[in-house]
Amino acid sequence: MNRKLRMGGEEMETGQFLVFAGTREGRELTEFLTEQQIPAVVCVATDYGEALLTENEQIRVRTGRMDCGEMAALIREERPLAVIDATHPYADAVTENIRRACEQEKTDVYRLLRQESVSEQTEGMRFFENAAGAADWLCGKQGNILLTTGMKELSVFAERPELRDRLFVRTLPQAEVFAQIETYGLSGKQMICMQGPFSREMNAATLRMTDAKYLVTKESGRIGGFGEKAEAARECGAVCLVIRRPASEPGFSADEIRRIIIRLWREKSRKNSEVRGCEAQETPHEISADKRRRVTILGIGMGSDDNMTVEAVAACRESDCIIGANRMLETLRRFEKPMVSLYRSDEIASYMESHPEYRKFAVAFSGDIGFYSGARKLIEALTDSQNDQHTDIRLLCGISSVVYFASRLRMAWEDMALVSSHGREQNLVSAVRQNRKIFTLASDAKSIRSIAEKLELFGLGDVKVYVGADLSYPTEHIYEGKAADFVCFDRTGVFSAVICNEQAGRETVTHGIPDEVFVRGNVPMTKEEVRSISLSKLRLTRDAIVYDVGAGTGSVSVECARMADRGRVYAIEWKEDAWKLIAENRKQFAVPNLEIVAGRAPEKLNNLPAPTHAFIGGSGGSLKNILRTLVRKNPDVRIVINCITLETVSETMEAANELHMEIEDITSVSIAKSKPVGSYHMMTARNPVTIITLQALR
Repeated sequence: MNRKLRMGGEEMETGQFLVFAGTREGRELTEFLTEQQIPAVVCVATDYGEALLTENEQIRVRTGRMDCGEMAALIREERPLAVIDATHPYADAVTENIRRACEQEKTDVYRLLRQESVSEQTEGMRFFENAAGAADWLCGKQGNILLTTGMKELSVFAERPELRDRLFVRTLPQAEVFAQIETYGLSGKQMICMQGPFSREMNAATLRMTDAKYLVTKESGRIGGFGEKAEAARECGAVCLVIRRPASEPGFSADEIRRIIIRLWREKSRKNSEVRGCEAQETPHEISADKRRRVTILGIGMGSDDNMTVEAVAACRESDCIIGANRMLETLRRFEKPMVSLYRSDEIASYMESHPEYRKFAVAFSGDIGFYSGARKLIEALTDSQNDQHTDIRLLCGISSVVYFASRLRMAWEDMALVSSHGREQNLVSAVRQNRKIFTLASDAKSIRSIAEKLELFGLGDVKVYVGADLSYPTEHIYEGKAADFVCFDRTGVFSAVICNEQAGRETVTHGIPDEVFVRGNVPMTKEEVRSISLSKLRLTRDAIVYDVGAGTGSVSVECARMADRGRVYAIEWKEDAWKLIAENRKQFAVPNLEIVAGRAPEKLNNLPAPTHAFIGGSGGSLKNILRTLVRKNPDVRIVINCITLETVSETMEAANELHMEIEDITSVSIAKSKPVGSYHMMTARNPVTIITLQALR
């Protein structure tokens, strides 16, 4: 028997693994051992199998067929930590010899089982317990046959005269193949020598080229390309004859085998360290796994298979493990990969770190990874992790819900404002007020009702609303109506909404709303011109957190809320008759980001978020304590105070010095307004106001 043993580098210490390979799983396991820097002897039956493996400092390759006695002798010679049987699922005789040899030498053996196909599609298929049964059935049929079972079963078909002339054999390009072909009297044109795996398209092309009406295959699972063969046969109208795999045997999946290898290697490393009298060092696989881990973060589109990009499909097929929320995993089950239901970034990063048996991860997010996705936090979690700093991260975009929904509405989306009502606090009313088209994500029917109620409350009940339910799924439905029509919306599903407001963008964007537009009552109000100057001194940002202390009618609060539409404004007022006025002005000007705080400052300030800006129009005699509270909550807060009396000016300056705040600006404003007197206009002076701007010292 022709056997050869090649040694790569210096002789390895005992304690390596012994792997019987010859399949794609065996090759992948060898690559895994190499990357983990774990030594192994890998046995293959043929020179062709050896050519597909790469020897290195960790891997020795032994070529040649062995019987049970020879296997036992090899086990005695190598003294492996364990034996891994990664031979073909139909090589039952070889598996039995490995089992008997390990039993004789009292060595643990772990059988790597090929993952079965989860497809339950049987249309156009016929199943047989063995090759002979399939050959007998074909003898009574007409038409060419494409045999894809390998050389082992060739004789069963080629020895039958009824099949020989219409038989086309696809097999590996090995020298021994041609010798067997001559033995059975087959011609060269009946041979297709190629190395797989084969795609559906390649299988279909081969069926058409050979004009085959029948395709014979083993039930070889995902790794053996069973699904691609079955799909090609259905596409070409061929009958798929399936030879069932041998009766189920005890064993482990590929990822379970990897976990076993790592566990045994860790135990060996720990024992070696204990023998040397030193603490266990970091094992080789813990170093290399981090450097070689590949993570693809991808958007799977709207949810249906048809929405996935070609890149995303390829990434899922090539991965060792797929991670995502349950809804995403349901879509991806067809890839027949280990799946883990996780969506928190820290948990995903932790899982990757604790499972080095997986080298290639695919992390799935719905829609596109750049549109309200958890991808950003996951990238941060992976790059911030000390052990994952060398992880290779790849990003694949997907079809977002806004793109898909806009196409279904036959509507351009380049001018849509994009917001999300899905678990986020958003000023949707302001966005609708300012934009003709809004797209928003929504979590459920309750979220849609909340949007509709808010729009109706703030005078936008007549705007056009489109609600998309279960977009891209068979249950997809699009509802259309006014915002008010959705106040009682009650449907199940996952929702998005497009809101169209033809009147948007027509309101004034500058501050200085005319006094007469506000609901006033008998409550004091900061007048238009003074209000405008005070607001300019505040220098608000769109995400500002503003306190309006002594809000009165809420005129300053309303103007602040309109400008800081991405922030929050708190109108603090202790007079009961003012609360109703503020609420009416809040509704009239459609500023839901304005919140009324009923009570006195500074007590009512304690439980509010830290302010970025504060306006004080009335202090109720507590100015110094109010300023002290503001500075305590945020030392960088910017404050504008309107002082009517000289005593308030003095108190403000004294408090600023005490709190180490810069008096950035003092402006005295004297306003005179005209009023008609007969056919003339006379200027009437108003009380002067001193506007003081305070900012923390730098």
